[in-house]
Amino acid sequence: MVSSISRSIPSSAPPRLPPPHYQTFLTPILHRRFARACLVGFAACYLEAFVISNKSSLFWAIFPIGWTGFKAIILFFLSVFPILTLRISQLHVGARSHATVFHAMKAYIGSFSTYSTFLTHSFASLVFVFLYLWSGSKEDRLRFIIEGKSYERPRLNERFLYLIFFACYTGFIQAALHLYEDRGRLQLPHLYLSPKAAFKKKFLEVPSGALHMALLSACTAPFAYMPFRGVIWQYTLATAKTFYWLNRSSTLPSFPVGAGMFIRSLWLSFLIGVMWQISNIAFDVYFTQKPLSADGKTISEKSPDPNGTLISGLKASPAPLTQVCSCITRLINVC
Repeated sequence: MVSSISRSIPSSAPPRLPPPHYQTFLTPILHRRFARACLVGFAACYLEAFVISNKSSLFWAIFPIGWTGFKAIILFFLSVFPILTLRISQLHVGARSHATVFHAMKAYIGSFSTYSTFLTHSFASLVFVFLYLWSGSKEDRLRFIIEGKSYERPRLNERFLYLIFFACYTGFIQAALHLYEDRGRLQLPHLYLSPKAAFKKKFLEVPSGALHMALLSACTAPFAYMPFRGVIWQYTLATAKTFYWLNRSSTLPSFPVGAGMFIRSLWLSFLIGVMWQISNIAFDVYFTQKPLSADGKTISEKSPDPNGTLISGLKASPAPLTQVCSCITRLINVC
């Protein structure tokens, strides 16, 4: 009798599982887009590695398994990938607002992100210039030590020192522009274009943006170098004398920046700017695409509970990009 009664009582329904979070479906899509941005950045590195390489043998200059490919790998991992990683760490959607200029300066000076921006850009620029110097020939006279005649001692090359300073200074200028223009902000377009159309539209901005940075760096770097010239020369000379049998004279040579050095530094800064401009454009183009999967469906459609997943994305307060993508997904579903 008891067993028959127990069988007649309906069993409780299993607990309902929460819907998958919107971030679960969004993260793989963002990873793929970051990988595509890295691929575009690597293509820019390979092109610039070819530009700065020795062209005595055109085949080996183009051939991927050679010095050009090796330089491209170094440029990507030490000059482009850190910039893209910096964009990820500083990613935000809304514009930053401060009550006054003083509050803005206080926020920037006390922020670790500010110092990491300057260090990252200076290091990335320094790597590019080192590869450029390594790729040069003896006729360029850009080596650390200048070999004299048979009866002369080698001399420290201030042209080399100036280019090293110029590399750090170019990174400093680019970092200042990065912070001033708030390039960590992801600006969503008013009209969504395909990646190909977006690249075609934004690539027109690459030469002008790179030339603007190159002119700013090359024209102001000689004046910025003057206060540090004596200190850089004395300390480098004292260090170099422990490894090289150099000329005893410690007097400064003639100022290293002439017409030739100005054109060379302008060209170097332009190449660095082009590489970073292309990488940043690739990041912006891919990360501002519609939140759609590879088959053209919205992200929430892949969930067993589309509405619950969409709501979880709208409530993702610590992740503004997730909120924006979920809002766009909602608009797509409504339309």
